[in-house]
Amino acid sequence: MSKVLLIGGTDPSGAGLQTDWKVTNTLEVTAHSVVTAVTAQNNAGVQSDGVLPYAQVQAQFDALKGRTFSAIKIGMLGNEQVVKAVANYLKKHAEKTPVILDPVLAASSGGKLLNYAGQRLMLSTLMPYVTLLTPNLDEIASLSNLPCQSPEEIQDVTHTLFELGIKSVLIKGGHTNNTDQQETCIDTFISPSSTFYLVGNRWPDKTNVRGTGCVLATAIASYLALGHSLIDAIVLAKALASQGIKHAVVCDIDEKSHHFRFTKNSSGSNFSLTHLPQLRLNPQENYPNFTPCDTQTLGIYPVIDSIEWLKKLVPLGIKTIQLRIKDKDDQEVEADIIEAISYCREHDVRLFINDYWQLAIKHRAYGIHLGQEDIATADLTAIANAGCRLGLSTHSYAEVARTITIKPSYIALGPIFATTSKVMPWIPQGVDAVAQWVKLLGENYPLVAIGGISFDRAKALKKTGVGSVAMISAITEAPNYKKATLALLALWPA
Repeated sequence: MSKVLLIGGTDPSGAGLQTDWKVTNTLEVTAHSVVTAVTAQNNAGVQSDGVLPYAQVQAQFDALKGRTFSAIKIGMLGNEQVVKAVANYLKKHAEKTPVILDPVLAASSGGKLLNYAGQRLMLSTLMPYVTLLTPNLDEIASLSNLPCQSPEEIQDVTHTLFELGIKSVLIKGGHTNNTDQQETCIDTFISPSSTFYLVGNRWPDKTNVRGTGCVLATAIASYLALGHSLIDAIVLAKALASQGIKHAVVCDIDEKSHHFRFTKNSSGSNFSLTHLPQLRLNPQENYPNFTPCDTQTLGIYPVIDSIEWLKKLVPLGIKTIQLRIKDKDDQEVEADIIEAISYCREHDVRLFINDYWQLAIKHRAYGIHLGQEDIATADLTAIANAGCRLGLSTHSYAEVARTITIKPSYIALGPIFATTSKVMPWIPQGVDAVAQWVKLLGENYPLVAIGGISFDRAKALKKTGVGSVAMISAITEAPNYKKATLALLALWPA
């Protein structure tokens, strides 16, 4: 079972560990807890921090002897004695366990929740174990004693923290009152190797939801425990937090605050497309409108590497096809691309050219297909202006978040099953994941499932409502390609 260790304080107003438990319960993750403080607080302020003595916190850690966890989330610590107890535990148990630290320095209503000595000790003893720090701007400025407003200042501050051993930082933007961002909330992720921004919707009628930072950090830890990568866990947690804020309900005791409420949609997920953030490489990133495909159902979609295969399959009734020629320069493939475009235009077939976007534009192909690694180098504006449809590959939640920022003509999802066509570092998603993607994205984009798809697997995928399946070896390596193709077309009419 996926198990998360939650370290933090309780809050009678609904934040803190109370919110953490709600998140782990929603995501069906087993939670164990070490209570550091029993606070008395509400919207009026912190009446008592209720920090527990060192011996009592240490005794809780001792009671966990022999237990292992898939992730650790740290919230309120209170003072240097509690920090010391946490540091002792991490030294023994966190060498290979991801640690998410939400540096709770003060309550949103006012009142310190970690004293100055605790802050200094936290920086010197906990940071080497931290996989991800999740501060807001005020918290990161307080921790670093440096100004932290402009992008340049934020970069300087985070690199100072990296020197302490932190692996990555996610700076929350929910408390930013920038008038240019009233409709959105922008979080900034920075690691020594990358920087990106997660742009989510802001719900203006839910201005005082308690425990937003707790939800985000605990959800990240929970998704890590469930086996997701760090970037996917962050994207999913951002979506879950957005959904919880949107559906938050007014507190019965204090009508000025809201409590998180998580609901499940028809796909069984806790969020919809409106909650999934956009992943941008800069906050103002914007893209042109791409020409839509002429159908939401692209059908059986062979991926072939030669004109020979093109001319074998189109006469059988194939209406969507991709020409994927690898590792040749433009001069070597241009003649084939010209012939393929002309042939498919004559036979009213949607032809997508893989990678060679300049040649596809030059010779007016129906569409272009790109991988995630090609987005940075391709001229997407030129593709849109030429009227070419754009298809993008995705292999993870983070890549989908990146793709919906660009809003292509279709989205390819994969690998659905293990594939031998190329080396894939991603875990196969399976049929159930496709069903969720269809409910999440299917009304907005044509979807193409790809990766290890045979006839029987295509039959199973048809039931999910996905509009297309991309086939390679199931056709090109079949004992009788004509029979295999006709069977697929009968299953999935164009």
